Amino acid sequence: MMGLLLPLTTLSAEARTADAPDLAARIQYQDRTTSADGVIRESSWQERWQRRGSQVWSERLIPITVARAYHQQHDGQPGHKHFTHQMAARWVSLDEGGTVQLHYADSYHKQLVSVPPEEYGQVAFTPNWAKVRFLIDPELLATMDLLEKDAPAGARWYEHKTAHERTRILWSEQLQVPLQVESGSLDGYRSYKMTLTPAKLSPRAPWLALADYQPRDIRDFFD
Repeated sequence: MMGLLLPLTTLSAEARTADAPDLAARIQYQDRTTSADGVIRESSWQERWQRRGSQVWSERLIPITVARAYHQQHDGQPGHKHFTHQMAARWVSLDEGGTVQLHYADSYHKQLVSVPPEEYGQVAFTPNWAKVRFLIDPELLATMDLLEKDAPAGARWYEHKTAHERTRILWSEQLQVPLQVESGSLDGYRSYKMTLTPAKLSPRAPWLALADYQPRDIRDFFD
C-alpha cells in the first residue's frame, strides 16, 4: 500500500549514472486508451534489450512467420522498396567524441543501415543518450517524489502527479534502469506500462555478428 511521499534524498543524477553495468533484459510494453465514443484500443509488444558500455541494442520480438510473410509481400511488390526500421534491430552507440551513432541491423536482408542525424526524423529517433542508455533520463527522478512503497532490493519507487495525470517509476540503483514505468490519466481512460525483466547476458555482443551485413544508408531507400 502506498505510504507518505518523502523528499528525494538519493544521489545526484551524475552519481546515479556513473557506473551503468552491462545488462541484458526483456522489456514488455502495454498501452491502453479509451476514446470518447467508448472504443478501447490496447497494444502490447516486447523487445530484447542489451547495454554494453557505450553501446545499446534493442530488437522487437516478432514471430518469424509474421516477419517472413511481411518481407515476402513487401519485396514482391514492384517499384522502390522502403526500409521498415521497426522490424530491424536498433544499434545505438556513443563514439569517443561524444556523438551518437545510429544503425539498424536488418537480419532478413543482411543489411546494416546507417542513419545520419539529419534523417533521425525518418525513424522517430531522439538522440538523447541518457534516455537511450538508461531507458529514461535519470535526471527526471530529481523532479519526482520518493514513495514509501515496497520495492525489490536495490530499487525505489518515484512518482510525479498532476491534477489529471500520474507517472510512477520503479528505479533500480543497482542495474541503473527502470524496472517498471507506469503512466496514465487519473480518470483511467489512458494508461501505459513498461516492465523490464533482467536476462542472461550473451557471451558475445550482437553487433559483433554483423561482418557479413551489407552497409547501407537510409537515404538509399528514399524515392
